[in-house]
Parts: sequence; C-alpha cells; structure tokens
Amino acid sequence: MFDSADLGLPRAAVLMTLHRSDSIEYFETALRSVESQRGTGGIHIYLACDGPLSAEQTIWLELNRHRFFIVRQNTSCVGLARSLNVLIDLLGEEEFVFRMDADDISLPNRFATQIAYLRAHPDVGLVGCQVQDIDEAGAVCGQRSYPLTPSEARASLTRLIPLLHPTFCFRRALLKDQRLRYPDAYLTEDLAFLVRLSELGVEMANVPQTLFSWRVGAGFFKRRTSLRRGLQECKWYARAVFNQQGMLSLSYIYPLLRLFMRILPSGVLRVLYQSGLRASVAKSVGRRSEVNDQACGADAVRFDPVHSRPAVLRLAKTGISREL
Repeated sequence: MFDSADLGLPRAAVLMTLHRSDSIEYFETALRSVESQRGTGGIHIYLACDGPLSAEQTIWLELNRHRFFIVRQNTSCVGLARSLNVLIDLLGEEEFVFRMDADDISLPNRFATQIAYLRAHPDVGLVGCQVQDIDEAGAVCGQRSYPLTPSEARASLTRLIPLLHPTFCFRRALLKDQRLRYPDAYLTEDLAFLVRLSELGVEMANVPQTLFSWRVGAGFFKRRTSLRRGLQECKWYARAVFNQQGMLSLSYIYPLLRLFMRILPSGVLRVLYQSGLRASVAKSVGRRSEVNDQACGADAVRFDPVHSRPAVLRLAKTGISREL
C-alpha cells in the first residue's frame, strides 16, 4: 500500500474531547478543519468522550466513528486533564501530536507550518500559533497575539499563558516522559501543563502566522469568573514566578491580580479584556503585541517534506536526548 510517510511526510496525532454540552454542529466544523490539513503522512484523531453523551451526539458518533483512529468513552465525566492523559497514553508512534477543541477551527496549513517550525528548531518541544477570535456565527471578532521566541514565552509564563491550549503541537517523543501529563488543575490545565514543561526545561514558542480560529461564545466571560479557578491560577502563576525569580520578587503581584479578576462580575471582566489590558501586560515582558502576517512573510517557516529531517530534542534540565 502506498504510504505518503515514505516521502518524508510525518504522521500526526490529534487529541480531541467531546462533552455532552458541546455542539455537534461546531464539532463537525472543527473535525473537518482537521481532516482538511495537508503536510502529513496521515492524521490519527484520538477522541475521548467525557461522560455520557446526548442522544444526538450518540447517533452522530455511531455514524462517524470511522473518522477516528481511537474513541475512548468515559463512563463518567472525569474532566479535560484526565481525558487528555488517557489519550496520550494511547498514542502510537506518530511523530507530532496536535491539540484541537470541539468548537474551534484549524486554518489551512496549520499542521504543515507548525511541523515545519519544529523540524527547523530542534530545541523547541512545543509550538503554538497566532489566533483570531470568532463569534458564534464564525465571524472574526478579534485578534490574539502570542510570544514568538522561547525566551519571550518563558518570561510571559509568570503573567500570561504564552500559548493557547488548542493550538499546541508537540513532538511525540516529548510525551513519552511520564512526567509530562496534564495536572488535575480545575479549568487551569493548560497553564499547569506549561509550567510543568518549563520546569523540565522544555522550550516553547509560537509561529508568527495566524493559523487558528478560537470561538468566543456568549458564555466565554462567565466561565472565567470563578474563585476556585482563580485560586488554581494563582497557585500555578506563583509557581512560575518562583521557578524563574525565586522567593523575593515583585512579580507575585500578578498572580494576585489574576485572582482578583476571577472574582469580578463577567461584564466587568469583558471590559477589562477588551480594554487592551492583556496586551499591555504582555508588552511589559517583551511580548509582541501585534503580529502582521504580511510583514512576517519573508521570515515565515515553510514546510519542505523533502529537505526537512527528524531532529534531536534535548530537555535541558533532564539531560534526556531523544531521536524523533
């Protein structure tokens, strides 16, 4: 049988979850955006159904099970972190692993561009991308900019999440280390995971291109007001500050400010987000507040399946060297 991996195209795994509250319409759109990606030798989609599904979702899944490489059904809702960890433990020998949420959209060439970046930067273990916000109808309603270089991402981690979780692209070899699993942190799994990666010396970065549409629905800000979530965030941001700056640092004010924001009414939180406050904080740690894809075009990483070669990933603090 012909296998495009023979031409140097890597196999990719995609980790997705489906919850009873997820829209099948949005999930179908997200799935199609994954299936239409180019630049791989095959895409294996791993799906975890977190708890009992609705009747509509169950029927849809029965009709579409062939589109998934593995489907894991949780008998009860165990949460995003545990669901993703189960899928990670089921991974095969794919070369790269992507995250994808149930209601977002991966833009064309997302996979190819992120894979090309990792092949060109052997010391980076995780890469994200720039993001555009979309509303419930799919119309673009905003732009999010994330730090490009590993040093900028590392500095941002004490105040802001430097990579948007559903844009993650890992090296498969990285996840063979059992320590690299999602911590059980309430609605803060992405932050906790990035802090843990940083502690193990894993470098992270973002490509300059906008390759992802993040759906910002009506309940977006309401979901971000929670004392329980705020306490978890405060804990993990403080841990990042301690790792980088030690016990004596004025930067501990930022985890406390995040905690304060989590207990504000959702309407006030919306105003703060839209005021540009987040971008201002990011600038203070050296993050680029705006990314112009055309300006970055000359430096854009281009995917070349012929000349790209597997790289060696070095985990700086652990001394682990892996051939991918």
